[in-house]
Amino acid sequence: MTDRELLYIKTIAEEHNITHAAQKLCIAQPSLTQSLQRIERSLNCSLFHRQKNGFFLTPEGELYYETACQMLTLWDNFLNQLSDRNKMNGGILNVGASWYNTLLILTPILPEYRKNYPFVDVRLAEQKTSELEQLLSQGKLDLILSHQYPKEYPSKTRLTSKKLVEKPLLKESFCIALHSKYGFLSESQDQTLPILPLEVLKHVPLIRFSERQRIRHICDFVFEQAGFFPPTALTTYSFPSALELAAQGVGAVILPEHYLKKQLDDFKDLQVFLIDPAYHACWISTVCYYQSDYLPVTVSTFLKCLEKHYSNNGS
Repeated sequence: MTDRELLYIKTIAEEHNITHAAQKLCIAQPSLTQSLQRIERSLNCSLFHRQKNGFFLTPEGELYYETACQMLTLWDNFLNQLSDRNKMNGGILNVGASWYNTLLILTPILPEYRKNYPFVDVRLAEQKTSELEQLLSQGKLDLILSHQYPKEYPSKTRLTSKKLVEKPLLKESFCIALHSKYGFLSESQDQTLPILPLEVLKHVPLIRFSERQRIRHICDFVFEQAGFFPPTALTTYSFPSALELAAQGVGAVILPEHYLKKQLDDFKDLQVFLIDPAYHACWISTVCYYQSDYLPVTVSTFLKCLEKHYSNNGS
């Protein structure tokens, strides 16, 4: 009994017609008929009732069909696992992320992934989230790490597909950073960052980000809720530049909390404050990919690394 013979009987049973089955199997109908007769002779039983309206399984045929389905599934799983092993010894993983998600999400993950799967060729595309979403939809990336707007944000342009999977990894609040010369107290009794009322920023110059950046969209949403927009000190694309300028007293800047906390030791005169949660000043780092019947092992193992890391860290 070969896998080809199993497939022959399975296809005839499902098509109820030997001519249609032959067409589906891409073989000649007489050849399929001869194979069926040979299989039945070897088993010493009939697998089908030949009727005018088609081929229908006998009780022995039903047993053969069930067994064939199970064996073919086992064989397909074996081939997939074998393919997985080969891919892990030379497969490619195309990951998209902004430079910030590379720093925040990928930096802790990639060393472990590379240690466990040293022969996988990880190819990183660092672009804006909107551009990464387009590349993902075109099939040029296996997965992306994106910044999603808070659910309260009024208008969000999102990927739409029933097969799109979005898994939140980390919700990150935004904070206000500015030079101590502005005189806002940053003392907090419980050693957490204090909340700065937004109203005190009405006349403080604000270092803004590019209109194409999501952090800019969310910051504008925050001030729209507050009912005012501070004067603009300047506009930049770079987090490091904005923070350096804020530390020099050029103006206040709103940046992600994790980024600011990593930089605080380098800026002695910089004060950092939380924003009232009522303004929804945050974004959510999310891993996005398209679900298929068979997810490549390079992708599934990377997703497991992400889930393990962020579940262990309480995110």
